[in-house]
Amino acid sequence: MMAIRAKAVKVVPDQPIQRPPFLMHPDVKSLLAVQADDLQLYVLEDRLASLAPRLAALEKERGKVAGQIDRASASIAAEEARHREANLHVDANRALVERSQRAYESVTSPKEANAAIVQLEQTKRMVDDAERDAVQIQGRINELRHHVADLESGLAEVETRQAVTRTELETERQGIDSEIAEAREKREVTARAVPRAILSKYDRVRVRKRSESVFPLRDKSCSACDTAIPTQRRAAMAASGALEMCEGCGMLLYAAE
Repeated sequence: MMAIRAKAVKVVPDQPIQRPPFLMHPDVKSLLAVQADDLQLYVLEDRLASLAPRLAALEKERGKVAGQIDRASASIAAEEARHREANLHVDANRALVERSQRAYESVTSPKEANAAIVQLEQTKRMVDDAERDAVQIQGRINELRHHVADLESGLAEVETRQAVTRTELETERQGIDSEIAEAREKREVTARAVPRAILSKYDRVRVRKRSESVFPLRDKSCSACDTAIPTQRRAAMAASGALEMCEGCGMLLYAAE
């Protein structure tokens, strides 16, 4: 019998399935560019806000001395009012002394003389008391004025010491303000490429967080909080480029490769 030879069959290994490259939706790309601009703005705004406590510390130091000056000045004004009133009492009591003196000089009997002397001595004591009060008040006024002068000297020293720091803070503030203005202008230009509805949805989310608000899907989950996203939603996002809000953390999600 003739032997039959088996025909050799060449086995070809399975070829990997070639998948078309994933193309991110252009609206998502544009929104991510806006988010990058916003994140830069947040950094600048935080830098600007960080200047406030430093300026507040300077104001607190200056305000402490300035407040002491205001209180001392108010005390001087009150004491000066008392001093004017005391001087009026002095003048009024001196007038009483003069009338008592004239009454004493015009008496015609010993009884009237005794009464006039008592009245005259009483009015003289009233003058003495009023003059003593006026002198004491003037002494307090003089002390307060010296105190205010010392405080004003101290305030001048504080302001001189703070002048360099305040100038540096103002220069830094102006620089940051300029950077913020440029960053906002850039953001406005970038935002023009994003459809209004998408930008509005993004703005509603970002104002609550002031941080990154748009995240890619990671496998089957939200990359911000790991909440699983249903298959149907993932497929719709990949097909349309739509942004969906994560039910777990409220961030916006987009399909990624």
